[in-house]
Amino acid sequence: MSYDLYMLSPQPGEDPMETVERLEEREEAAAPDSVIAERNRRIADALIATNSNYTESEIKFDVIAEQSGISVEEARAKHRYIELFDEDGFQITLSDEQASINFPYRESLDPKRLAEEIAKASNVIREATGWQLYDPQLEKFIDPVRDADEFARAFGVGVSLVQQIASEQEREGQS
Repeated sequence: MSYDLYMLSPQPGEDPMETVERLEEREEAAAPDSVIAERNRRIADALIATNSNYTESEIKFDVIAEQSGISVEEARAKHRYIELFDEDGFQITLSDEQASINFPYRESLDPKRLAEEIAKASNVIREATGWQLYDPQLEKFIDPVRDADEFARAFGVGVSLVQQIASEQEREGQS
């Protein structure tokens, strides 16, 4: 389970999660765009410059192609996102018209540090795209600095729920 955030352009009258779904569908159907690919490369490089702990995921297009029954070129066209992650499980995915920021509900993660990392990453992405940060857990667009306390509470609730589920599964496994 992870805490998920999305960066996108808000659409008047449309639920932001519906916007995310619509953008994902549109991206799947769209042809690759070199301008978008270059923009995402610049954003990824800027994110790595702000946090040297980020590593770029290697997308195994040959494996995707084989498993999906498509060509490697088709796999490249279909999976053209850039994904960055760090050792704590903080993950950023840059797509054509949106980005996502995800991290696990781990008690060992400091909500204050997470909010700072979210602020740095979302600022880099926002400066390049104009996209805003949406938090579906809070059901609103947020500013990670201004809304840090509210974010910390929501993250704490998620951590507690994950711990509760883990405890219940452990008990069930012992019976």
